[in-house]
Amino acid sequence: MPISYVCRKCRKSHSKQDYDESRFCKTCGSFLIQEYSKTSIAVQPRNGTLQKSTESAPIDNTAIRRAAESLRHRITQAREYEVRSEPEKKSAEITRPATESWIWNSEYDNALKLEETLLRQYKDKKLEEALPGKILSNEQGDCYSISDTCVSRFKKATYKESQQLIISNLKIIPGIGPARERALKEQGYSTIETLTKHPIWKKPAQKFMKQIEAKEIGSIQNWLWQRLPKSHPLAHYLAGFCNQEDFAMIDIETLGLSERPIVLLGIAKPKKKCICTSQFLLRDIPDEPSAIWALISQLEAQSSLITFNGKSFDLPYIKQRLAYYGIDASLSNPHFDLLPFTRRAMGNRLANCRLETVEKYLGVKRGINIPGALVPHFYDTYLKTRNVGPLVAIAEHNKQDLITLGNLFSRLYEEWDL
Repeated sequence: MPISYVCRKCRKSHSKQDYDESRFCKTCGSFLIQEYSKTSIAVQPRNGTLQKSTESAPIDNTAIRRAAESLRHRITQAREYEVRSEPEKKSAEITRPATESWIWNSEYDNALKLEETLLRQYKDKKLEEALPGKILSNEQGDCYSISDTCVSRFKKATYKESQQLIISNLKIIPGIGPARERALKEQGYSTIETLTKHPIWKKPAQKFMKQIEAKEIGSIQNWLWQRLPKSHPLAHYLAGFCNQEDFAMIDIETLGLSERPIVLLGIAKPKKKCICTSQFLLRDIPDEPSAIWALISQLEAQSSLITFNGKSFDLPYIKQRLAYYGIDASLSNPHFDLLPFTRRAMGNRLANCRLETVEKYLGVKRGINIPGALVPHFYDTYLKTRNVGPLVAIAEHNKQDLITLGNLFSRLYEEWDL
């Protein structure tokens, strides 16, 4: 049977030489897979000539596993960060971006020392001993699930407080700017609710108030984003329309900035006096679709997501990996990305808006900690040695990120001046 070599993502065909040299597409970097074709002979009735017809056979799953093996070697060859010296640390930190594209040499050295310590500490230990959990099976396969409960006071604005603040801002209605808002309020139109009786603005005001009364969080959020900056405090106060148990804080750990597997997906849900965390870990690369599906299964239609830079990174990355595996799932939930809020509320008091810098401002101290940029290095060490020590650092880093998301979300209400 003839064999063709096709990119799993862009479907571009490659030669056998391309496949032998690299298991990855030169165009988009995704896995190359083998497709087998069955050739049959059909008789043409008019001229008696023979014509070949081709029928595609099912994809060979072993090709994906071979590509996963090749990916392990590829990880060590591509760094998406650089290690920098810190001659003038204070002045350098001021210009440091929120993304972790580079790390200080002291952070790098400390992380490597931690790695050595963990490798000694967890030598010959099983995953269940290092990270108590269980193997989770779902329709996409198996992954490793870790659950924990952490003491944390998660708080949000009340519905009444949020509603009053939002409808008091007349600029939410299209066509109304600061000057017109002042004029309308001088005429006695103090809220959008009162605008429902205005001869000009009543229709858009009535439409908006219907969404407010129905608590259509997603629709209200989209409306606010069209009229106000995404960092506006009212976009944060919209959380008062959500039930506390419907929040889901999400953070992922990956092997790169794009087109590479997610190795750990974490989700946290607030309860009355605590936060319950669930983490879905890859014991090996083929566990990825199961781990992603485990996270998706934790979300409900009414779930409201909380992330840090998740609108630009976490959610697009998850969607990218879902598409890669051909898994159909929606991630259109209301989304509260805390990075824009943090920049607006605290940016002038922080050297940068990286999450660990925010933690220092909040007084949070980590125990085991590694820079997020070194997660690929730690996971690669685990793949090479099968020592679970590096996984302990990755899981602890992710869990602390989830807890910090809850603390930061609550703290932001103290920072706004409305």
